[in-house]
Amino acid sequence: MKQVLVDVKAGPDSLIISIDFGSGFSGYAFNVKPRQEGGETQIKRWSDGLGLDTPKTPTCILFDEHGEFMKFGYEAKTAFNNMRGGEAEKHYFFERFKTDVFSRDYWRRGIKAANEKKMTELQVFTEVLRFLKDDALKTIRSHPEGGEFTADDFTWVLTVPDTLDYSTKQFIIKSAVQAGLVTDATKDKLMFVLESEAALTWCLKLQPDGFITQNHSRDSQDQPAGAAEPGTSWNGTEWICNVWQTNI
Repeated sequence: MKQVLVDVKAGPDSLIISIDFGSGFSGYAFNVKPRQEGGETQIKRWSDGLGLDTPKTPTCILFDEHGEFMKFGYEAKTAFNNMRGGEAEKHYFFERFKTDVFSRDYWRRGIKAANEKKMTELQVFTEVLRFLKDDALKTIRSHPEGGEFTADDFTWVLTVPDTLDYSTKQFIIKSAVQAGLVTDATKDKLMFVLESEAALTWCLKLQPDGFITQNHSRDSQDQPAGAAEPGTSWNGTEWICNVWQTNI
């Protein structure tokens, strides 16, 4: 049975930014013009600075000693690993914390950083969403078909586990508002998609002969050669945008 998690005021001509906030890795997909106008879904590619090119980046975030956001993803992990012991102890480094945030056992107790210091779930979750929002808008503005878009121009899609309960849903909405994805007046432009439903939709799009098609290789990470702008690709977590197109 299909679950409707939030009322969304948008249509098939909507511009979409879809965020896959994962336990281990995160990323986003987007389109800069409606499919009816030939728009294609694209995904941000991430680099660790050592030649690695991936469709997602580690879900880890670094704050300074005052609790101010510093870095996310590969950059956060590299910066923290390069810190000396005393310096690292002053900072807040979080990774693989999504399960704790969504667990009732940990609800509102705070999240422990690598040095056992704590920050609130809301602050950590909000700053992850804020970073992904800002990075997505920056990527889109540098796109040949992009422009001076703002967060208000998009419908925002977030993947959530099937076990999402009401209180956690309200927590995510509050985080999205504080992060600037939507406002209290535009909450209807925020959509939740079940992770299982998104994965199923993507699997249904696969070629019948398996995961590897004539335009892909095991080394391409689902990126067709020459199909996308630098730093982006056509596929990967495209399924998040596609499941949105399926549901509207």
